[in-house]
Amino acid sequence: MDSTAVPLVIAFLGIVGTLVSGLMTQRLAEMAKSKELDHSDRQRAEERQYERKRALAEVVRACYVKLNTASLGYHSELNHFWHALRAGRVTDDVLAAVDKVHRGLNRMYGVLKRLDSGIPPHREGESLEQVHTQIVAFWNQLAEMRQIMRRSIGAPPPILVIPTEDKL
Repeated sequence: MDSTAVPLVIAFLGIVGTLVSGLMTQRLAEMAKSKELDHSDRQRAEERQYERKRALAEVVRACYVKLNTASLGYHSELNHFWHALRAGRVTDDVLAAVDKVHRGLNRMYGVLKRLDSGIPPHREGESLEQVHTQIVAFWNQLAEMRQIMRRSIGAPPPILVIPTEDKL
C-alpha cells in the first residue's frame, strides 16, 4: 500500500466504525426496551392473575360467612324447635311439614356437595342446573310449612311474597 492509501483506509474504517457503533447502540437499546416491555407484560399478567385469585377468594369468603350465619341460625332454630317439642306445643302436621322441608334441603345439599367433590350424579335431577331449579321451586314447600305452623298457633295467613330468582 502506498502512503496515500493508508490514511484513506483509516478514515474509511473510522467512518464505518462510527456508523456501526451507532447501529449497535440503537440495536442494543431496542433489545433492552423489548426486554423491559416483556417484563412489564409479565408483571401485568401476574398482577391480573393475583387480582383474579383475590377476587375469587373474597367471593368464597363471603359465601362461607353466609353459610356460617345460616348454619348458626339453623342451629338456633333447632334448639327452639326442641324446646317447643319438649313443651308439647308442636302438632303432628307441623312435624310432617318440617320433616319434608328438612329432607328436601338435606337432599339438595348432598347433591351440591357431591358435585363440588367431583362425584358424578347418582340419579336424575342431580345436575347444577336441575338443583337450582329445585332450589327455586323449594320456596313453595317452605311457604307450605310456614302456613301449617301459623295455623298450628292460630296466626292469620301471611301476605304472600314470591321471590324473584335473583333474590334466592
